[in-house]
Amino acid sequence: MRHLLSIAAMSALLASCTAPEAPFDEAAAIQRGQGIAKATFEQMFARVKAQMEAVGPTGAVEYCSVAALPLVDSLSAVQGVHIKRTSDRLRAPHDAPDADERRRLDQVLAMLAEGAKPTDIPPQALVLGDSIAFYQPILINMPNCLKCHGTPGLEVDSATMAILARKYPNDAATGYAVGDFRGLWSMRWKR
Repeated sequence: MRHLLSIAAMSALLASCTAPEAPFDEAAAIQRGQGIAKATFEQMFARVKAQMEAVGPTGAVEYCSVAALPLVDSLSAVQGVHIKRTSDRLRAPHDAPDADERRRLDQVLAMLAEGAKPTDIPPQALVLGDSIAFYQPILINMPNCLKCHGTPGLEVDSATMAILARKYPNDAATGYAVGDFRGLWSMRWKR
């Protein structure tokens, strides 16, 4: 009996001895998030660019409508993080912001309304429960982006508008100019 009590006491002691949580390294989290965002953008851009060159903007929209989410999901699995793009002006419903993403979007939009330039909005990393959350602005940084995200009838031609209307009936992701804030990269990984 005494031996069983010793084992129980040791078990209780070991269970209460957990490794202390490592301090949050914001700079390292931002660096990790920026690297993943860059790699994800490069993968997506290469594929969209190939479609743009082969078929034009309609091919890019067609590609994005079926392949962008699976590509982001596969890159999420490879990186061990959840990668998402979100915005206040959605194209795809699955990109709708959750409550935490909405808070960051609202902060960024308030900064922009107060006169901040989109290029001055810093990435952010913070602790959310047992995870790290990373947010980085997505900007319209190339004229080619306007072929799908620019002004309808000006940069976005009628054929592209037709396929956008078919693939994304509630699309709100047009009317941008080069340099505009498009949305956020949002990532989560275990702390």
